[in-house]
Amino acid sequence: MLQDLDQVAARVGQVVQLSRSLMAERQSIATRLELAEKARDSYRDQFQAREDEFKNIMQRLDNHEQEVGEIRAKAEHENVRLKSELESAQQEIARLQIDLAKAQSELAAFREGAMKARDRVEHVLANLPGAVTEGAK
Repeated sequence: MLQDLDQVAARVGQVVQLSRSLMAERQSIATRLELAEKARDSYRDQFQAREDEFKNIMQRLDNHEQEVGEIRAKAEHENVRLKSELESAQQEIARLQIDLAKAQSELAAFREGAMKARDRVEHVLANLPGAVTEGAK
C-alpha cells in the first residue's frame, strides 16, 4: 500500500509538473497570441492607410485624366479655330495678291498712258507756232 501511495505521489508530482509546464506553455502561447494580434492590428492599420492612399491617388488620377481630357478638347477646339483663321487669312492674302497684281497692272498702264500723254503734249507744244526748240536757246 505504501508503494501504491508512493506511485500515486509520484504520479501527482508528474501531474503537477506537467500542469506547471502546460501553464507556462499556455502563458507563452497567450503572449505570442497577443503579439500576433498586435502585429495583425498594425498590419491592418498599414493596409487601411495604404488603401486610403491608393483611393486618394486613384481619385487624383481620375481628376488629372479629366483635366487632361478638358485641356485636350480645348486644344482641339482652338486648333480648329486657328486653322479656320489661317485659312481665312490665306484667302485674304490670295485676294490681296490678286488686287495688288491688278493695281500694279493698272499702275503700269497709267504710267504708260501718262508717258504717251506727255509725249503727245511735248509733240503738240513743239509744233506750236513760236515754240522754242531746245537747240535755239
